[in-house]
Amino acid sequence: MTRAAFLFVLATTLLAATGHVASAQTPAQIVKERQDAMKANWGDYYKAIAQTLRSPSPDLAVVAAKSAQAADHVKKFYDLFPRGTGRDAVPATRAKPEVWAQKSDFDAALKALVDTTTTMGDDAKKGELEKVKLDWTATAKACGACHGGPEKSGGKFRFEEK
Repeated sequence: MTRAAFLFVLATTLLAATGHVASAQTPAQIVKERQDAMKANWGDYYKAIAQTLRSPSPDLAVVAAKSAQAADHVKKFYDLFPRGTGRDAVPATRAKPEVWAQKSDFDAALKALVDTTTTMGDDAKKGELEKVKLDWTATAKACGACHGGPEKSGGKFRFEEK
């Protein structure tokens, strides 16, 4: 094998391996990543939607854009809850054992959040403000399916904050 071919194979192998970086993370690193991702949900996406829907003249372009971004962001959560990242491994997590024991329910709750958020964005693109307001309520309920209520509360899949 020529040196150039060898380097090409090596580079390709290294690039392919980068897709497995998450599996090399420690449970604590994964928990930190998912906690940061959860906080980003409100601060980076849903807060802007809430603010514009509370305004006298809601900007449906903001709702459409932030909804699309939020739906893409939430899809990443499927990979942020691998087995072995519960309280038994990382006491700082608020994820309950039900996340893993009731995995199909948890995945369904994530799907509902993605679906309601996507619908809200689609309705915003169509200019249907009244539907968007109903979609916002459905999206909030989808969040509450896991969280229960405000930040400090618990929920089906989240321990109450200490």
